[in-house]
Amino acid sequence: MTKIIVTTRALSTDEQSRLTQITHGKYDVKTVSSLDAETDFSQVEIILIDTARREQLSILAPDSLRRFSNLKLIQSTRAGVDILNFEDIPASVTICGNIGAYGDQIAEHVFGMILYLARNLGVSNLTLSRGIWEIPKSMFLKGKTILVLGTGGIGESVGRIAVSFGMRTIGMNSSARPTPHFERIISLDKLDEVLGGSDVVVVTLPLTVKTFHLIDENKLRRMKPGAILINVSRGYVIEERSLYDHMRNNLEFKVASDVWWHYPKQGEKFAQKFPFFELYSFLGTPHDSGIVPETEEIAFQSAIENIGRFARDESLKGVMNRNDYLGLKELIVRAD
Repeated sequence: MTKIIVTTRALSTDEQSRLTQITHGKYDVKTVSSLDAETDFSQVEIILIDTARREQLSILAPDSLRRFSNLKLIQSTRAGVDILNFEDIPASVTICGNIGAYGDQIAEHVFGMILYLARNLGVSNLTLSRGIWEIPKSMFLKGKTILVLGTGGIGESVGRIAVSFGMRTIGMNSSARPTPHFERIISLDKLDEVLGGSDVVVVTLPLTVKTFHLIDENKLRRMKPGAILINVSRGYVIEERSLYDHMRNNLEFKVASDVWWHYPKQGEKFAQKFPFFELYSFLGTPHDSGIVPETEEIAFQSAIENIGRFARDESLKGVMNRNDYLGLKELIVRAD
């Protein structure tokens, strides 16, 4: 009997054809809505899911997962999987984020933020709009040091662009493994040694129990007074109160964030605990750094290529270590 891939959204005819082709016809492709009493749930080996859409996560609820007795792979179309309840998912199931699918898009957004803050574009626009001709202090990126926390697909793309600006590049990853576009790579335990010498710090790390509140009051104090901090990772990698207090007390310190601690539910207004937007040194965007018209196609193609690797018994990209996520939800609840 043919095994099954379950997708949490309807696929176009072309998408379904590509998924079937890349797995050499080993799998039937079904949507969640097409599963019925006649479905042999024991044949489901793969779930393809958009982990950014909460309404799709019900398929991974404990009662639902129990039906999939032979589930082997959960492949997300998103890079981050911290939304998942790893405690509910059997240890025998491999969970993969969509590593590399968003790198170039987010890296462009990162450098838009860096240039906005480095050249004080917002301040210049505001003062000119008020009839004030005043040239603000700015940062020349060439020759400056950029520290990228996380050298996966996003971090590597940030490093590539930084090199084109003539910046010195330092990257940090869990094992200090060499990565293209970085002059130096460090491990997490060496972070304190390089923070003080970095002009720009970019956070692209996944949110795990190891990176939760990685940037706290102590780390912020080690950074240069006029440094730029960019977060396109997850809000909880940075301790919220410490960041606000540090910015309020160090007006030259600049921050841009595309990710947040608190997201609005349907019908709610967007708000955070602290009034970051009252600070001229802050720039925020609505978690859209990876969203361009081409993104959905790029992400889908990347995700199904990984499923193809699974079907061919090849090594997978973006395999998540479940131990990095066990207990994460509890940390977030306590922080809130």
